[in-house]
Amino acid sequence: MRRIPLRLHRVAVLLVLAACSRSTEGPTPALTSAINPRQRNITPARVCNAQGGAQGWRIELLGERFTPIPLDVLTDAPKVGMPEVTLKGPATLTLDRERVFYRDSGLLFLDIPTRDSTPPAELPEGSYAIEVKNPGGGTAELADLLIVVPPPTLTRVTAPQGFSLSDPSPLVIEGTGFQPGTFPTLVLTRAGAPDVELFTTTVESPTRLLTEIPPGTPEGTYDLTLTNPEGCAFTLTNALTINYARLGLLTIEPSFGWQRRNQPITIYNAPAGDQRAFAGGSPEVFLVAPLKADPSQTVEIPLNRVAFVSPSVLTAVVPTCSGNAALPLTAEDCPAGIVPGGPYALKVVDTSGALGTIPAASGFTVLQNEPPRIESISPSAIDTNGLTDPTSPLVVTGTNFGVDAKVQLLKQLANGNIEACDLPPTGTPSATSLSALVPRSVAAAQCVEYTSTGTQVAATADLQLVAGLFVVRVQNTADPAYANYSGLTVTNPAANPAAGPAITTQLVTPRADFPLVVATDDLGQPFLYALGGTSDGTDALDSVEVAPVTLFGDVGGACTGNACSFYTLDRSKLGAAAPEPRRGHTAIVRTVKGDTSYLFVMGGLAPDGTGTLKPVSTVLRAQVLKIAEAPALTPPERLTEQGATLPPGTLYYRVSALLGPDDAENPGGETLPSDEYPVKANDALNAARLTWTCVPGALKYRIYRTVAANQPSGSERLLEEVDAPATPACAGSPLPQVSYLDTGAKTPDANGAQPLPPGALGRWVLLDEQLTVERANAAAQLLGDTVYVAGGANAAGDTLDSIERATFNADSYTFNTSTTPTAFSTNGLGAFTMQRQRFSLAVASAATAPNSFSSPDPDNRQDVWLVAVGGDRGPTAILTSNVIEVAKVRDATGDLTASFTPIDYKTGTHGGWAKVIANYLFQSGSAGNTVFKLNSDVLCPAANGSPTQCTSDASFTRGLNSGAFKYTAGGPRYLSGTAQFRAYVYVSGGLPNDNGTGTPVATTERIFF
Repeated sequence: MRRIPLRLHRVAVLLVLAACSRSTEGPTPALTSAINPRQRNITPARVCNAQGGAQGWRIELLGERFTPIPLDVLTDAPKVGMPEVTLKGPATLTLDRERVFYRDSGLLFLDIPTRDSTPPAELPEGSYAIEVKNPGGGTAELADLLIVVPPPTLTRVTAPQGFSLSDPSPLVIEGTGFQPGTFPTLVLTRAGAPDVELFTTTVESPTRLLTEIPPGTPEGTYDLTLTNPEGCAFTLTNALTINYARLGLLTIEPSFGWQRRNQPITIYNAPAGDQRAFAGGSPEVFLVAPLKADPSQTVEIPLNRVAFVSPSVLTAVVPTCSGNAALPLTAEDCPAGIVPGGPYALKVVDTSGALGTIPAASGFTVLQNEPPRIESISPSAIDTNGLTDPTSPLVVTGTNFGVDAKVQLLKQLANGNIEACDLPPTGTPSATSLSALVPRSVAAAQCVEYTSTGTQVAATADLQLVAGLFVVRVQNTADPAYANYSGLTVTNPAANPAAGPAITTQLVTPRADFPLVVATDDLGQPFLYALGGTSDGTDALDSVEVAPVTLFGDVGGACTGNACSFYTLDRSKLGAAAPEPRRGHTAIVRTVKGDTSYLFVMGGLAPDGTGTLKPVSTVLRAQVLKIAEAPALTPPERLTEQGATLPPGTLYYRVSALLGPDDAENPGGETLPSDEYPVKANDALNAARLTWTCVPGALKYRIYRTVAANQPSGSERLLEEVDAPATPACAGSPLPQVSYLDTGAKTPDANGAQPLPPGALGRWVLLDEQLTVERANAAAQLLGDTVYVAGGANAAGDTLDSIERATFNADSYTFNTSTTPTAFSTNGLGAFTMQRQRFSLAVASAATAPNSFSSPDPDNRQDVWLVAVGGDRGPTAILTSNVIEVAKVRDATGDLTASFTPIDYKTGTHGGWAKVIANYLFQSGSAGNTVFKLNSDVLCPAANGSPTQCTSDASFTRGLNSGAFKYTAGGPRYLSGTAQFRAYVYVSGGLPNDNGTGTPVATTERIFF
């Protein structure tokens, strides 16, 4: 068969095209519009006169009857004659045939040349008409179909408000060729980092546009590329350097946490120069670490419960156990937690936009094993000669002491720094016991110092063993974990008293004639309590105040600037059914192992039915509230609620429970509040739902919240009190959840109730057990499980010489009433040889005088003596004879009769205190009017004046010497509150003279020996 040449096929195609023509002159086209595919909804179409590659910019021309015709059909090179397109405006340009493409009779594609195309053809700016001429002769033209615009240029980029890591940062971009009403593309680029697209754009004019940098954009120097919608772009190199404002030097305490529990931390900020303090609200804090779910990937893990406390302090919780999983924790092995290791870096994004980092070298370490814990030290008191005999070292016992753990001694310096020094090790170390020598001086090379913000610096001087309180630390060497123990009491060998470091915390209500006691909560944190008293020497107070005691024996409290005060416990006033003012009462503290402390107030002067103050025999008990019994609040939910008006910003919440009247420990009282949680509200998320585990026995719950947004943590006030739900019952395991929705409909009163502070007491309980007789101005001591109450004055005004006692059940706050229903009894007890009130009762034992109660024959280490000192017999002060009497009340066989014997000490005081400390007896008080004395000497002296064994009443033979010590407040502090805790005797309040009148002082001071 004969082959047909290929050119005949082409001819056929062209003939078909030609057949579409109406006549030999060709059809007349019609034009509708021109479209830039990059801006299909914009007419007239815009095209840039630059860039576009070799072909230029493609434009779509829409119309009707676009008709190509065949050319050279009878040759070997047939062609198609395309419509001719001409642009008419500030210049006229007929497009080359290669730039016109036929799609169909209604659509042509045009490649508009630019100054950068091949070949170049730069069109002047302006409006252009488009003319189309079919090759058969028909022509159409339509004006203003195309706008030719110049390419953009960038000249300057500025951030007038600086840069914020937490919020968008406004930018001003200047240049040319910007097009108002359009949305150009803006992209920041830099090597080694992902591109950052800027989405929010406002073109103000052809030379100025506004945009924003997204929050969280990394720092660095960026190129900026602007691409106009029609296609042309411009890149300004090194256009912008993003630097965020900086927070100050950040440190954390503690810098470690066990992998199996979340770890609360404090973050300190020490700004310098133009560095910033924390601005308020709720900053964001991240730990940069891997999670157990994907240990190969390092991620930013947000910390929980981030709270603004002050411009220099944040608190937060590192989710070492929970990781990014929801609370509460349910798996004990913490599978969602952070991979043990580190130290890991932290990043802080302040609400002001300032950025802070804690580098990994000084960051947070997640411990594989539980950190050390110190249970005891022995001895607990030494003198300034130290312990240099390897056979009698300082022994520290506890658990989880790491391999090569070391014992350190910590001292608080005058500038507020803490000096920590390595003690020379001795003996064989183990995971539960370490031994060390305590030299009189430790070289600075063996020490470091820590500033108030936790920064480690070089030690500035050798550590000298001086009288005071030192903290013992076990420091691991393989990781940063440590345990502190407060503390080691150091006395001077002569036991001369001296004023301790000044205490700035003052009583809210100046008072006198009250007991001051120390008690601990269920975590072992110690607190000072001032209970009742008088404000003028004639009235009685029902108020109770509390202040925490720090590791180094300082007294904290509620502080505003440099002024600090005790907390007033307005929900724990003295009295059971109703507040009952008391003065001249006595108090003891019973700390129950595995529980908490309980305060007992006994006797005193209380108003009768007519308001007259009279001695009473009643006994009150209050519990130091347990942190473990506070409601467990989970992280609140942010919600969108119709009509909700929660103020935008950060709000802090806490929840407490109100217990029923039949609660054994805190009847009708309030629990401590839950942990504090922040909620960040905004216009969209305008409500918050709180959820917590129900508290058995709760009748109501109290919701506390900050009054306004962005107030500091700790300023919460009562928002609302709600009933505990009746169903489901608060029982079973797990306990049901309770929820509360805050829509902003209510606002706390700025002067409303605040959550109870740490160390708060429960309600006082009036016990069935009472004293055998009314006693005011008596004295009391707790010795093991037995409490002694002695002397005082009865309802008839007679001064008493009787003594009574009661015994607690073992490891309990309840009395043993199996033998005596009233609990207190005088059975088997002797009496004073002289009636006494407003006197002091001290204890002599192996704990207070170790050199006088030791193992050499006779072994009297279990002997305990009561030492009654001074006071008044009726209205007459006991100052010059029979000042002291003693009685052995216990030995290895148990409690004894307590037969008192007078000791002919000639110097006495009244309205003061007496303590046996480090083998010495100290007694202090008023010696008449405003005369103050502090007398002391060895308790049981040998012939050479050194301590010897207290074997009988004849051992207490040495007279007391009057020293030169004076209170820093001056005067006698008559009927002050006094408590001994570790190295210090704390003295608070008191009257200015022994007339029993005047205005008490509000100050507290401490004495060491």
